[in-house]
Amino acid sequence: MSDQVTEIETSGEGPGTAVAVADDPGALVASAGHVAVPDEHGNHPTPRQYVLIAVVLVVITSVEIATSYLNTGHTNLVIVALFLMAAIKFFLVAAWYMHMKTDQPFFRRIFVTGLIGAGIVYGIVMFVFSSTVLKS
Repeated sequence: MSDQVTEIETSGEGPGTAVAVADDPGALVASAGHVAVPDEHGNHPTPRQYVLIAVVLVVITSVEIATSYLNTGHTNLVIVALFLMAAIKFFLVAAWYMHMKTDQPFFRRIFVTGLIGAGIVYGIVMFVFSSTVLKS
């Protein structure tokens, strides 16, 4: 290893200073202006998919706002409905806009583990304060 470093230092060329000539058959030159870049994370969403998800999020948000104005005696049902709509929106944002859908499995597992832990803590807090939060 030290022999290679000495050879580079004595030859006058530092790392990253080598230049490939376009006529060399081994040079990395794109043909016809197209460069194929391997996709490490799978297929990313298209702009059309981003817009469709945004429309779905707007519709769910408008339903949430309408639900919050309901004057019913079933406040527990309203709370559960709002929670489910928020969970759906969270899933859509995390999967599409945070790229969890196309991310590496290791990072997805870390994210889901934290999400499950947060859900357990949230459930414990809701259970402890259920007498004041959930009204009959």
